[in-house]
Amino acid sequence: MSQAKIPHDLLIKIVKEKHELIPKIMKEKGIDCWLIFARETSVNPDPIMNQVIGGDVVWKSSFVFAFEGEKFTKSAIVGDFDALAEERKGIWDVVIPYKEGISAPMKELFQRIKPSKIALNYSEDDVVSDGLSHGMFLKLISILSDKKDLFISAAPLIQAIRGRKTKTELELVTKACELTEEINHKMTKLIKTGMNETEIQNLFHDEMDKRNVVEAWQRVSCPAIDAGPDKEYGHVGPLPNSKTKKGHILHNDFGVKFSGYCSDLQRIWFFGSEDEIPEELTHAFKTVHGAITKAAECIKPGVTGFSVDKVARDYVKSQGYEEYAHALGHQLGTNAHDGGLLLGPLWERYGDIPKGIVEEGNIFTLELYVKTKNYGMVSLEEDIVVTKDGCRFLVPRCDKFITIEDT
Repeated sequence: MSQAKIPHDLLIKIVKEKHELIPKIMKEKGIDCWLIFARETSVNPDPIMNQVIGGDVVWKSSFVFAFEGEKFTKSAIVGDFDALAEERKGIWDVVIPYKEGISAPMKELFQRIKPSKIALNYSEDDVVSDGLSHGMFLKLISILSDKKDLFISAAPLIQAIRGRKTKTELELVTKACELTEEINHKMTKLIKTGMNETEIQNLFHDEMDKRNVVEAWQRVSCPAIDAGPDKEYGHVGPLPNSKTKKGHILHNDFGVKFSGYCSDLQRIWFFGSEDEIPEELTHAFKTVHGAITKAAECIKPGVTGFSVDKVARDYVKSQGYEEYAHALGHQLGTNAHDGGLLLGPLWERYGDIPKGIVEEGNIFTLELYVKTKNYGMVSLEEDIVVTKDGCRFLVPRCDKFITIEDT
């Protein structure tokens, strides 16, 4: 049985944990009504559905979280064939089934709750907050035509709900990280000089299959395997003509999915003994490791994402390297790139996302690279959880090159 998919009972447990957070976060964000409007979610899922709904729906469905005065209510309006499944979850105050159409029960519900604003799942910058399709938005306008001026983006709410990991979510991400490191340690015993990137990736896939876990992103580039000085890192699969060699390095970018939650770590090997590692590589490794250390020392609840990135970016440049060409860190959860706040620079490609505020319970990657003259790119990636006054690494850090001596 695969360990990659989250068991239904565990999923509902997480949903209930999230439901405990929702009213508090809605008050923080000044939102008195949140509407999730979806259909055929097995085909076109809203990214937040699984964490607050816990499963798919078929017909048009409205899930409404609202304050009616001081009373907080949770309502599900679903097609009659979906109603029993929603009732069995035990997460709704009321489940309202319909047969012929959703319009009448929706109008009746919104006439009763009288929201001042209606938060909807759309966002220009954050993919996980942009789950409302254009067609469903047009349908919503036709149903609630008298309330279309109340529509606002639910992005701040969704980012907080996804980003503040529950106890169960943290346990699952940690377990995924531990499994990733177990496989990395196993590979250290199997990787030899003269192997090509495809052969090495196949070893990883074989070990993942033995453990009944799957890749955290597309299999062709998970793990990413980068051998030798000429390989440019990126979202690319292995090259069969790129082989390991004594005195060269091997890099991977690797994550697994365990019970629906992901890891994302980068490790780097040197083919030879510790004494044989050249100073150029030692300096590069210390720079990357040191930048991650400085970022980890800086991050805490209340700081902005771009300020954490700047600490690491400035350190890299101070050591004589050009700055890395991506954000320092992304959030981690049900996806390797879990949306919400980025630890990144204020570049156009990231929009306003790096301006957000780090919160306790966020899980981030800390990752960057530097380019050396003779040995290619040196890169590391660690996974952290933000604590009350700082952060904690989810698994022990990679503090030095992993050496492979097989000749």
